[in-house]
Amino acid sequence: FPHFPLSDAPLQGFRLYWKEKGTEKEQSVDVDGRSYLLEGLKKFQEYELRMLGYNRHGEGMGAEEIRVCTWAD
Repeated sequence: FPHFPLSDAPLQGFRLYWKEKGTEKEQSVDVDGRSYLLEGLKKFQEYELRMLGYNRHGEGMGAEEIRVCTWAD
């Protein structure tokens, strides 16, 4: 793994990014807690999601992108 210098800035939160598979329009939301409910997603649509932490220096390295598919109501 590459070496990254430690930051003296504490973690401020997490940012969740998502987009419909095959599109470039990415959306994001800052997440304060340990979970977040994405609302307004299309039924039977595949989405690509990634999450990363951030502090006053900016965003950190994100987790590996995952793909999920929504179901009907």
